[in-house]
Amino acid sequence: MKKEEQIRMLLHPEKYTDEQLDQILDEVDIPVPDAKEALARITNSRQRGWYRIAAMFIGVLMLSGIAYATINHFMVVEEKPKVAITERKPDIKKVEKTYGAEMAPTKKDPVVFNNVELQQIMQYVADGYGVKVSFKNKAARTIRFYLQWEADDTLQEIIDKINHFEKVHLTLSEETITIQ
Repeated sequence: MKKEEQIRMLLHPEKYTDEQLDQILDEVDIPVPDAKEALARITNSRQRGWYRIAAMFIGVLMLSGIAYATINHFMVVEEKPKVAITERKPDIKKVEKTYGAEMAPTKKDPVVFNNVELQQIMQYVADGYGVKVSFKNKAARTIRFYLQWEADDTLQEIIDKINHFEKVHLTLSEETITIQ
């Protein structure tokens, strides 16, 4: 059978009967390598010694890297002072004394709320701008945010920043901020 016909049979076997496919398989001669000969070639190779040396070098390199990392880790950990890590809650009263309603934050010192509940942020904003806050969505009170309040931010800009989050929606009407 011609090679072109064999290729067609391989590409579209659905067009041929099982007998025709068996015939093409019988005509294909696939040489089988001698396993003993291949193994002898590999084991008698002169380059095998270089592979062992390279493997040993890589092993020593890896072990020394792991040892260095371990020693460095424990040396760095021991040098650090031991401090109990606790969750810090913002001290709103301290912040209000610094940046109360009578004094807005300066450009150099923005107010940063990091992992602070929305209720605390809104209380601070309400005090700073002299507005009231109304929560229609009670669950929104405990949602934690990261917010940076610059000195030149207007009340609407702060509301827009918070509205970028999907979980809450703030609206400003007259002197009241409504959280839905």
